[in-house]
Amino acid sequence: MKLSKFALVQALAVFVLAVPAVSGQTDLGSSVLKGAYTEEQALRGQALYYQHCLVCHGEMMSGLDQAPPLAGPQFSSIWNGETLWALVDRINTMPPTQPGSLSRQENVDVLTYMLWYNGLPLGSKPLTTEKDLLTAMTFVTP
Repeated sequence: MKLSKFALVQALAVFVLAVPAVSGQTDLGSSVLKGAYTEEQALRGQALYYQHCLVCHGEMMSGLDQAPPLAGPQFSSIWNGETLWALVDRINTMPPTQPGSLSRQENVDVLTYMLWYNGLPLGSKPLTTEKDLLTAMTFVTP
């Protein structure tokens, strides 16, 4: 009977470790540099950015008035090494007049446009909305 419980625990461990592989994003630490989003997703993000973010952050994502830049060296120096979840969470606080007005998928789509604009490569699978996977991935610049 003890052997059966041991085998069950092993099987469960294999399943838990296999879940990220099934999602298509196995190398979490470096996948953002290997391509963690699709062009279609970045285009959806671009449309959302133009609709909700452009007025404060500008067409070149350089930031206007009190809004900080979302691209370039200043942005990278602040966010480099931070999790993608932290970025999604920050996007969720925008726009200041309507925080939380975008869905998690929309927040992730805006993030993919930001990744594209910051020179991070396209991948073959969309960026997930799963918090655990976004927390395991960090923003890094090429």
